[in-house]
Amino acid sequence: MKLQFNTHGNEKQKLAFKYLLWYPEITEIGYGWAAWGWKSYTWVSWVWMMANKYPWVRYFFWRQELKRLKQTTLATYFKFLWDYNIPEGQKGIYNSQDSVIKFSNWSEILLLDLAYLPRDPLYTRFGSLELTGGYVDESVEIEEQCITILMTRIGRQKNDDYWLAPKLLEWFNPDKWQVYRRYYKPWKEWTLPPYRVFIRALATDNKRLPKSYIEQLSKANEVTKQRLLFGNFDYDDTPWRLFEYNALLNMCDNIPIHGEKYISWDIARKGKDQSVIWFWNWLELYRVIKEPLSDLKTLSDKIKQEAQKEEVTMWNTIIDENWVWGWVIDNLRCQWFINNAKPFQSRKTNISNVRNYDMLKTQCYFKLAEYVNTGKIKISVNDVEFKEKLIEELDIIVEIWLEQDGKIKIIKKEDIIAKLGRSPDFADMVMMRMYYELHKLSELEEEEVKKNEDDPLELFIDDEIDESEIHLDPY
Repeated sequence: MKLQFNTHGNEKQKLAFKYLLWYPEITEIGYGWAAWGWKSYTWVSWVWMMANKYPWVRYFFWRQELKRLKQTTLATYFKFLWDYNIPEGQKGIYNSQDSVIKFSNWSEILLLDLAYLPRDPLYTRFGSLELTGGYVDESVEIEEQCITILMTRIGRQKNDDYWLAPKLLEWFNPDKWQVYRRYYKPWKEWTLPPYRVFIRALATDNKRLPKSYIEQLSKANEVTKQRLLFGNFDYDDTPWRLFEYNALLNMCDNIPIHGEKYISWDIARKGKDQSVIWFWNWLELYRVIKEPLSDLKTLSDKIKQEAQKEEVTMWNTIIDENWVWGWVIDNLRCQWFINNAKPFQSRKTNISNVRNYDMLKTQCYFKLAEYVNTGKIKISVNDVEFKEKLIEELDIIVEIWLEQDGKIKIIKKEDIIAKLGRSPDFADMVMMRMYYELHKLSELEEEEVKKNEDDPLELFIDDEIDESEIHLDPY
């Protein structure tokens, strides 16, 4: 039986098939699509073809949640069988209980979920699997470590017998997490490793898409247009994002606002080989120096030396207290920052606009977002890698809503590390600078409240009212 798969002129689909079938040196294929990128038929047809052609192979359809996998990928698979009138003997028998499709030649297509389980942080449940290759749907939802483990399991089932390369095909929407680092950014910078390719499929690649849909996308807001029309991974529509992406890009071009000077210090700790000292001229980050890991006394002396050189007071020097001994703070007599400390509380009588933050760190990030989005933060450090990492870290900060206590929260640090692949140290150092802005606002509010308390209460009467007509009845 010969099956002719019609791509209807979709050149990105043809390219994907070429990498899947004819290039053994390519083992990782990323397919990032915008709206109507026409992806599902491509992958299910490839997996079906391999399972039918080669006995005893084991391919897979995987997604973060098994339920959604069955509702999407599996449904597309059944539609593919129907549309192409696949004979009964070659459709495979689906076992819903075991979540597997079995073929008469003893080949299998497994349906498994890749969800992170706290009881299995290293994904050891996949350790005994022997797989030929397969397809990950919405791989942007998958932890990077899981993808790494998955790659160690493919290429183990009949690959050598049939000279089959261990192919992993990933599909994903434009996003900022691990697929951005693994596929889009290296593709954009021409630094993809030789075993990996990225295919960016756009709405315009689908020749059967109505022109009216393209016209509607072109009229959408900038984020929607960039993502769904142009397939731009640098824009996304994650709800409750704190920082506007264009504002992050503009930080290097903003007009600096000068005044008092400040220092924020990221001290070396476990897993780090250097400390980083940040220098601020009011809201302009103008200098960053890195110090190799050494004893705390040497680092403290360095801080004192640099602070004197830059004319920064110790009060205007802030350190993350969670990672240092009290001796350092006592020795420097500087300010310390405690992430889970209580936020600054407003003493204004009108508190209708006062937000209920869960901790000081959250409050500082919201203040930083306000300053970044209004063009107040200036980055003058001449280091491209530093700027890119800072923007990447700030861009990942989102507000989350938990109904238990009604307090405003942001994404947890461990979730950032899981998505970003590193700790957001750069973002945290900029965030800590906002402590002084909030402190100054708190002082101004104290003065305003005190002034109002000291002022005598007076009764003012409109000049047009005849005072003789006013009768104040004490009873």
